Amino acid sequence: MKKIFFIILIMLPLLIFNSCEEESLSDNIFNYVTFADTNYSAGVDVGGNTTVDVVVLASKVSGSDRVFNVTIDPSSNAAAGSYDVPSSVTLPGGKQEGTFTITLSDVDLGIGVNNLVLNFEEKEGVFLGGSTNVAYTQNCTEIEVTLDIIFDNWGGETGYEVKDALGGVVASKPIGTWSNGQVSASEPITLCDGRDYTFTILDDFGDGLSDPADGSYTLTVKGVVKVSGGGNFGPSQSTEFDTK
Repeated sequence: MKKIFFIILIMLPLLIFNSCEEESLSDNIFNYVTFADTNYSAGVDVGGNTTVDVVVLASKVSGSDRVFNVTIDPSSNAAAGSYDVPSSVTLPGGKQEGTFTITLSDVDLGIGVNNLVLNFEEKEGVFLGGSTNVAYTQNCTEIEVTLDIIFDNWGGETGYEVKDALGGVVASKPIGTWSNGQVSASEPITLCDGRDYTFTILDDFGDGLSDPADGSYTLTVKGVVKVSGGGNFGPSQSTEFDTK
């Protein structure tokens, strides 16, 4: 009987230790904080801004406020200066939910999707959920602009492209679209209102619109000629313009 008693005395600390370790592990697993949604989306008006409320949820209630730091993941491709993200979010005492607000602005958004990926900074004793992604674009009000070209004798050498403020090609026609001997062309182009662009006309031979006589081109926006040129401009000629 004494031997059994001594064995129990020896084993008891180990049992208590294992029990505490399991309880601590259990506490960490169930002390859980995560973003309520993995994806948010928004549109930003030209020259304006908008806000997105990001909700954070916790598995436990605390009697005091809890603060969690928010970080921006390096995989984000959002335009610099187009977002303002708070450095932390507070879950009020007695609550399992908190909210922080992101401000998104029309700063070099271009035509693509801006992805802002957010994480929580590691915090001892808390199991953290995965990332959330805020995807946003510049709202586009489409307008139609007109490109008019009077060719020299070599329309087959001519092409053009229109790039947005970030350098993305948003409209184009390759060299060879038109025919040699063709006199003129009128090309409707759909763009977004209120944005900045660059128009480039191309010539395959490298003498512009100049043989045997000078040709010309104009780009008209809302009845106003924004781009014009012609003659011997070499292999290409670029002009910045806006659709305001």
